[in-house]
Amino acid sequence: MSKALAWIRKSKGDESDVGLEEQRELVPALANEVADEVDILDLGIHTGFSTMTRDDPAGLLDQNERVQEAVDELKNGVYTHLVALDDRRVCRDEYFSVIQYAAVQGDAEIVYVADVNEDDLTFDLKRRIERDTKEEEIEKSRRAIERRKEHGYDHGRPRFGMTYDSEGHYQVPGEEFETVLEIFQLDSNGKSRREIADAVGKPTSTVQNVLKRREWYVERGEISKEGSAKHHG
Repeated sequence: MSKALAWIRKSKGDESDVGLEEQRELVPALANEVADEVDILDLGIHTGFSTMTRDDPAGLLDQNERVQEAVDELKNGVYTHLVALDDRRVCRDEYFSVIQYAAVQGDAEIVYVADVNEDDLTFDLKRRIERDTKEEEIEKSRRAIERRKEHGYDHGRPRFGMTYDSEGHYQVPGEEFETVLEIFQLDSNGKSRREIADAVGKPTSTVQNVLKRREWYVERGEISKEGSAKHHG
C-alpha cells in the first residue's frame, strides 16, 4: 500500500493567509491522487531555513521535532511519496538536500503541485541566489555566535528539556528536564527507543537525540547545581 506525506509550510503571513489555505487544499488533494493513504505535516507559518545557514536560536526547520520525525520516517521507508506545493515550501536552504536524500534512502518519490525545474544548474543557481541575498544577515549571525563561543557561552536553540539562564548565556534544566531524566532511567532499564518514546509521550527522534547527548545533559545538570549552590551560599 502506498503512503504519502503531504508537506505544508509557509514562511510569512498568518494562519488565515490565502497561500496557506491553498496549500492545505491542493497538497493533500494531490497526495490522495498518488497514494492510498496520506499523512499531513502541516507546519503552518514556519521558517524554511535550518541550522545549516542560520545561527538564530529561534525555532529552525531542522530543530522542529515533527520535521525530524518526518525525515526519519522518509529515510526508513514509511512513505512512498513526499508531496508539497513546490521545493521551496519544503525548505529554503541546503537542508533540502538532507530531506531529499532521506527520500532517496527510503525510496520515496517527491511530487510537487506546481511546476519545478529540476535541472541541477537551475536548482543550484536558485539556492545560491537565496543564500547570497541573506549573506549579510548570515555573517552577522556567525559573528555573534563566534563572540558567544569566545566567552564560553552556549548558542543555538535550547535542546529538549533545557532553557537559557536569566542572562541568556548557558542552557540549564527547564520544564521538561524531568522527562530527560526519565528517558535516561528507562534506557538504563533496558527499554527500547520506541518503548521509551511511548512511555514519555515524545517522538522517537527526541529520545534518540537525548540519549546521544547523555554526557552533555549530565554535565549541564551538574553545572546548574553548582550555580544554584553558589547562589544560595
